[in-house]
Amino acid sequence: MPGPESKKRRAIIIGGSMSGLFSAAFLRQIGWDCDVYERSSVELVGRGAGITTHPELLEALEASGAVTRDLGIEVPKRFAIDRHGRITEERPLRQVLTSLDRLQRLLRATIDPARYHLGWAFERVEQDGSGVRVHFNGGRIEHADILIGGDGIRSTVRGQVAPELQPIYAGYYIWRGSPNEVDLAAQTLRDIFPYFVFYLPPRQEVITYPIAGFNDDLRTGHRRFNFIWYRVADADQLRAMNVDQNGVQHEFSVPPPLIRKDLIEEMQADARAIMPPVLLDCVMKIKQPFITPIYDFTAPRIVFGRVAMVGDAAANARPHMGFGVAKAGGDAAALAAALRDHDDIDTALEAYNAARQPIGNTIVMHSRKLGTHMGVDLKT
Repeated sequence: MPGPESKKRRAIIIGGSMSGLFSAAFLRQIGWDCDVYERSSVELVGRGAGITTHPELLEALEASGAVTRDLGIEVPKRFAIDRHGRITEERPLRQVLTSLDRLQRLLRATIDPARYHLGWAFERVEQDGSGVRVHFNGGRIEHADILIGGDGIRSTVRGQVAPELQPIYAGYYIWRGSPNEVDLAAQTLRDIFPYFVFYLPPRQEVITYPIAGFNDDLRTGHRRFNFIWYRVADADQLRAMNVDQNGVQHEFSVPPPLIRKDLIEEMQADARAIMPPVLLDCVMKIKQPFITPIYDFTAPRIVFGRVAMVGDAAANARPHMGFGVAKAGGDAAALAAALRDHDDIDTALEAYNAARQPIGNTIVMHSRKLGTHMGVDLKT
């Protein structure tokens, strides 16, 4: 077991969302000093994206010290509907649906606000075999025992230590949005709002479920409805969609307010052609629909010297799994456990790599299997 000197050990964490916050929470519990650096200059709230909870996520939240009371909205079952809104398959599955906003607030409360730094972009890391020297914009330099890359699928940390590991476009994307409960029709509220619902036209997938309203509001009439519509597009089509309303070409995706009106109108026309009435109601009530292209990747290693990757920065699965935040919590817990149980940091990091790299790989591979419904890049 590590001795008293381990309490002086320090980690620099890049990324102020789920992976970074989980890492800080778990490392604090084993006596490490850690600082979280987020390149955004504003708080990471207001994103509103829905999150499906799993037992692994609930376990990680409780173990991290985060409060899980009023986490979100509980649904009793899942079912699929056909073109006319009739239920075709159904199974009971009690699950709590939450949001990134809610989880961000819960995890922020587990760490010292003075240890969370906004507006600092990671530039590079130097290693000397016994620690790291981390460079940020503006000339800021921090020293630590380890660097944790928790900065998502487009990780700048991974981009330096393993530039060959690049996300791969899956061949499809998501139209998504969160209409307000109060705006939805009575039939929509009665037939699908309280449940986790699937609609599966050929080579497409629609998923809906309720989430909290703004500022974690769980009151009836103040909630939102998470709407996700998977659609196929090749790389050339995606590039054309990534031209915004001002004619600017974006590399990965267009900020929601800049999505072209003709794309939204085309999407709505397609919805009118194939959607059951309750889902068409959802589409037409989304005030600002936006597009998320689907990428994934898996890595043969997630530790590079004294740099450890966690969450989506280590391996990113397609969102069919609904497991990204749960994986982030599991990675962070495993990293802290390895550092707690080994005196030698390098031995601990190797133990973490051995424990979590295969899990990340398995999750990515399973998400690709679920994605075969889209009929893209199928392999026997």
